[in-house]
Amino acid sequence: MKQPTTLFVLLFGLLVGQDKPIPSSKKDREPIHFSKEFRGNFHGKSTSYKASHYETILYEKDDYEKPMASIFVTEYSSIKKDPSRPVVFIFNGGPGSASLWLHMGVMGPKVVKVPSDATDDGSPPYKLVDNPLSPLDIADLVCIDPVGTGYSLAMGEHENKEFWGVKQDAKNVAQFVRQWIQENNRWNSPKYILGESYGGIRGPQMLAELRNGQLTNMEINGLILVSPATDLQHIRFTPGNNSTYVGYLPAYAATAYYHGKVETNKTLLEFYEEAKDYSINKLGPALLKGSRISERELNNVAEKIAYYSGLSKAFVLNSNLRVDASSFRKELLRKEGFSVGRLDSRYKGKDYMVAGQFPDTDISSEGFSSAYVAALHTWLAEIGVDIKRLYRSGDSELYRNWDWVSTQSGWPRFLNVAPHIGKAMRENIDFKVYIACGIYDLATPCFTVTNTIHENEIDVAKVKFTEFEGGHMMYNHEPSFDTFLMELHDFIK
Repeated sequence: MKQPTTLFVLLFGLLVGQDKPIPSSKKDREPIHFSKEFRGNFHGKSTSYKASHYETILYEKDDYEKPMASIFVTEYSSIKKDPSRPVVFIFNGGPGSASLWLHMGVMGPKVVKVPSDATDDGSPPYKLVDNPLSPLDIADLVCIDPVGTGYSLAMGEHENKEFWGVKQDAKNVAQFVRQWIQENNRWNSPKYILGESYGGIRGPQMLAELRNGQLTNMEINGLILVSPATDLQHIRFTPGNNSTYVGYLPAYAATAYYHGKVETNKTLLEFYEEAKDYSINKLGPALLKGSRISERELNNVAEKIAYYSGLSKAFVLNSNLRVDASSFRKELLRKEGFSVGRLDSRYKGKDYMVAGQFPDTDISSEGFSSAYVAALHTWLAEIGVDIKRLYRSGDSELYRNWDWVSTQSGWPRFLNVAPHIGKAMRENIDFKVYIACGIYDLATPCFTVTNTIHENEIDVAKVKFTEFEGGHMMYNHEPSFDTFLMELHDFIK
């Protein structure tokens, strides 16, 4: 299947639900709210907490009798009310993805366990277990489903598509955050934003809106990005854009090493780091030469790409030194009759036909999506949630209708929100960033994130950056799950 233009879309387990606006107002009904009290042990500390799934109604800026959107969240809060307790606002990406992936994969008090070794999750029942490493001992968690995902929908005279865009979406979610802070008296609480994938765009865009927007300004303590897409130039395979090939080669190298397609005595880490060095210092300049490259250099570069990627030199030359991710996924194990996953290239699966340029599907997404969807519904039922319409884990209609215009001025535009991070660092001495990614991610590879950091006036001294032996959802890998949550805990406290 040919990939969409924007390579990071995460549309796992699509569920089609009601897409019409909710014809209600403040006068008609009270917001929906379900909650239940639990007790758990987090980081060795026994903690009583309330698990809630509820609706917040957002109103038009100048008319609080006109509802605009119904935002549903899953919230975990301490029973002991503490206005100085940190709060983490959590969302996934897509655009069009609900928050269940971070929620049920790593952050919640209960998480679903899928095979750590990149094998298929199979059929239900799936394993829902306690998560003793959740940061609930030190922070409240608010998992947000933006309009068009989960149960969240437009209201009144508004339509879902009004909120489907870079600026529109960030403004809407930021409005929810402000309202949540106001309603819960948490103005003096440390505040963190945690986003995955497209969350790497929503998060920095929200950061700008919250700090410098048209409504009440507030500072954010920290930004946590998991496998982020922040500068699309680095992940879009388009003619004339060479930065993607520089950013992707180290991920190809890690993947080829994992599947035994390279000849080297080096360790995985040594080989991976060597590929980074070659990418930025040799491959980038060679690609920039274009047709000016000499025949000798062309062949030398092709040999090196073949060495790191596990592909044949002939295939690299036929690709004009520019191997896109779909072609790599199809070609690496073609002789064995397999293609590899996009979100996690450790996965491998059989296509209907070995021939062709593109894999039939993302076998890694197929390998764990159903477990997450089943776990989310099972856990919401435990909380007591009773909503008749279907929960949208993802929505392809949303993605197809997304407005990609950002806040950048001038023409032509490309989407890059990383400068918002640098600006926040320059203007807030306490602002910090934690970035986590997986070396087997072929959607938003780690090295594309590295390049984004260094290109956008971001103070690397204020960035904690960790690469894990996993994929896009690196927390599916058990050792990475543990390390990530320990590092996150230290980052917040």
